Amino acid sequence: MHSLEAKIRTETARECRENGSIPAVVYGKDVPSTSIAVGVSEFIKVFRVAGKNHVIDLKVDKKKYSVLVQEAQRHPVTGAFLHLDFLTVDMKAEVHVQIPVKLVGTSPAVVAGGELHQSLDALDVKCLPADIIDAFELDISLIDHVGKTLHVSDIIVDTKKFHVLSHADEAVVSVHAHKVHKEETTEVSVADVGVATAKPETA
Repeated sequence: MHSLEAKIRTETARECRENGSIPAVVYGKDVPSTSIAVGVSEFIKVFRVAGKNHVIDLKVDKKKYSVLVQEAQRHPVTGAFLHLDFLTVDMKAEVHVQIPVKLVGTSPAVVAGGELHQSLDALDVKCLPADIIDAFELDISLIDHVGKTLHVSDIIVDTKKFHVLSHADEAVVSVHAHKVHKEETTEVSVADVGVATAKPETA
């Protein structure tokens, strides 16, 4: 499990950022909302590996919480983290998470010139926190002709660990025929050119 140190925050969120930390809050069942602060570099190092789908061992003073990053607000321009929400989880109770769908393999339909379109990026599932994975893989080599679509039901999922909430018939990825955009051209006759370039007669 990934570990992260935090401290109780008494200053405002702005003051916290000015002091080089990220303002945050930790909350959950039987855990009152508590304002905390985490180091920027420390959080980035953990978040790069854990993301939003892996449990983090959050240490706040003498207390320890198993948490997920529920929300990570970023600056729209710089991308810097502005505020974080940590949700405590019970390691023995299922949580509702979205796990990304990763496309693997090579589709014969794409090799033949078709366009790949992924309409679903993640699956909604319920599982134990310890069972959360980085992604579900979907083999697009199964798409052997243009017009074929793969659905949620085509994704191999360990049903003993994951309860899939996304509808089985929901489309995930498909291959369409490549669209050719024809440029409209205007035909100009020699007579029209002559009319346009001829000089008016003078009296």
